[in-house]
Amino acid sequence: MISSKWQDRIGPIFIYVALSALALVVVYPFIHVIAVSFSGRGEALRSGFHFYPRDFEWQAYKELLDYPFIWSGYGNTLFRMAVGTFLTLIVTICAAYPLSRPDFPMKRVLVLLLLFTMIFDGGIVPNYLLMKELHLLNSLWVYVLPSAASAFQVLVMLSFFRSIPDALIEAAKIDGARDMRILFRIVLPLSAPVMVTIGLWSLVHHINAFMDNLLYVTDQTKFVLQQVVRQILIENKLDPFTTATNLTPPAPESLKMASVIVCSLPVLVLYPFLLKYFEKGTMIGSVKG
Repeated sequence: MISSKWQDRIGPIFIYVALSALALVVVYPFIHVIAVSFSGRGEALRSGFHFYPRDFEWQAYKELLDYPFIWSGYGNTLFRMAVGTFLTLIVTICAAYPLSRPDFPMKRVLVLLLLFTMIFDGGIVPNYLLMKELHLLNSLWVYVLPSAASAFQVLVMLSFFRSIPDALIEAAKIDGARDMRILFRIVLPLSAPVMVTIGLWSLVHHINAFMDNLLYVTDQTKFVLQQVVRQILIENKLDPFTTATNLTPPAPESLKMASVIVCSLPVLVLYPFLLKYFEKGTMIGSVKG
């Protein structure tokens, strides 16, 4: 009897040990980044593991936050997060609702065209020429207009709209409600979960995106935060921090790690509160239309 209970405990103990080891592997790089960002010049240049800053100082953060393009990058990123998410929701709703109605003409053809855009893409050069012809180069609108519509998100919302009982729509039509009233008074209040999920997907996309900045924007005052940090991390553009007036600049590694923390801060603050919506969004995406 005792051996049987011990065997029943071995399994959970092994699982907890394995998950703890996996969590340490995942969390350690972040601990290393924080430790190096708060370390002095000598400690930051030391190779090996960093679990905590041995000589604590925040000069790297002070230098980084005095850098004007960090704040302009934050502003541009907040602009694309707010405006881009709003436009994505508007465009996705306007595209998905008509396609979800059984009496909408040519809806099968339009859905096939949506699927076609998920498989084939024009490529970088045609997209660049299109942005040039639309006069979107070196404009903040290049961050939000091309990504306002996503075929995948339209199909997810379309699937959710189809799950709403047709009896509700028919009852509203019998009472004299037109399509726009039905959409705003009946369909959208019932669609809060899918709207929150798609809004979060768009929000995370705009937080992490930098490729459109790299391709279409050369004005540094219009760089997003990810591109500013990319210059510090990859292109090693540390000249503003190593001027003649700064006799003891922070170590390049401290600046790089501090820039990672500053860039990750919005996600670190938002993610714990939004995790349940990501889980719900995974279930919504599995709904069959």
